[in-house]
Amino acid sequence: MDFRDLLITPVYILVISFVMYALRRQLSPPHLRKFFMPALMAKFAGAIALGLIYFFYYGGGDTDLYYILGRYITDSFYNSPSAFFKLIFGPLEYDPETFPYLSMNMFYYRKDHDTYFLLRLVAVANLLTGSVYSASAVLFATFSFLGSWAFYLAMAHMYPPYYRTLAIAVLFIPSVVFWGSGLMKDSITFGGMGLVVHAFYFGIIQRKNLLRNLLIGALGFFLVASIKIYIMYCLIPALMLWLFLRFRDNMRSKLAKALSVPFLIGVGGTLSLLAVLKLTADTAYSLDKIAAKAEVTATYLHRQAEGQGSAYEIPEFDGSLTGLLKYVPYGVTVSLFRPFLWEARSPVQLVAAIEATFFIFLTLRVLYKVGLRKAVATIFAEHFVFAALAFALAFSFAVGVTSGNFGTLVRYKIPMMPFYVAALTIILEKNKRRRLIRQIQFASTASYPTYAQA
Repeated sequence: MDFRDLLITPVYILVISFVMYALRRQLSPPHLRKFFMPALMAKFAGAIALGLIYFFYYGGGDTDLYYILGRYITDSFYNSPSAFFKLIFGPLEYDPETFPYLSMNMFYYRKDHDTYFLLRLVAVANLLTGSVYSASAVLFATFSFLGSWAFYLAMAHMYPPYYRTLAIAVLFIPSVVFWGSGLMKDSITFGGMGLVVHAFYFGIIQRKNLLRNLLIGALGFFLVASIKIYIMYCLIPALMLWLFLRFRDNMRSKLAKALSVPFLIGVGGTLSLLAVLKLTADTAYSLDKIAAKAEVTATYLHRQAEGQGSAYEIPEFDGSLTGLLKYVPYGVTVSLFRPFLWEARSPVQLVAAIEATFFIFLTLRVLYKVGLRKAVATIFAEHFVFAALAFALAFSFAVGVTSGNFGTLVRYKIPMMPFYVAALTIILEKNKRRRLIRQIQFASTASYPTYAQA
């Protein structure tokens, strides 16, 4: 960061804000517009705050590295436009024309296609902003906002009475705003995930504007899969389950409905497994390497974090998939409810610990106010809630057993947070509304007795 950030970034914020304000009527119905600009401003604040903390508190980090390496690619445009377009659209292989701009790029040598794809996006953002870090971060925040808003529009359409509380779940969770707004992988993947959910709901579930929504969903899927494909490994089965449950409602036979549950879950799981095998063949994420990769990753990250006081213990497992599945409860608990307040070792972790405490409180509130039986009944009755919890729990397990330290976990778990909070919110609100209706019915019956009772 330098003085240009102070001069140029406010201009970008003003221009983007003006454009978004002009488009808000096309992008939101009237009753949701009051959240539109505040959500955008929150994203801008998150992007700036993340940069300031990394540059001045941590003294550098991922976002700094992405910016510097992306800037090397941007510089090629001014010296050799043909080299720039090769770096943006060409394969990740040796080329004498592009090598001078990649000679210092560790991700090029590692053949890390996921991270290099992000660097391409950073380079394009830098080209648009004159390589001003904060202005480029604002562009990332804008995309993340658009994806989040698309997600929120789907949620508000599904559950119109709960649009206020769902706005908090989707748009204003502090960790999601902070980690999902800056010049990081998470801004692109979170925004892309929002586009996928939006397109799936309106295009597949509601069958509206199918072509447009397919294009939106394809863009979101491409961006997420290009950077963090494991998010889609958890999201795709959840969406398929949502669709299968939707089809189940059209069955008239009660017996067919009862038998369809295990059948549909089995078919959805099989198809998802086949998709994973097809997509990950001959890659580091192939199925026979996942457990071993998790064991190596967890051990490495735990050792790295021990010196920083943010490591957490992961029980040893044998590296097999069956052994890995034994730790589902542990991984889910770590992701959803930790770090505890006494485990926080930095201001960022303290915020995460407060959020984890809120997750504990919200979960206990659902169990206390609604009860386990009614909560389970609501989960099975509400297709989105079922799918959202399936994704949240599967994703929590995946990141919980592979992170190894809270500093990494705080960032990795943000994709599941809106789903979990939204699901619990819907369970609470649905049962609150049922209680209110029963109270009104009881009061009206008690206040106005029939002639026979009189």
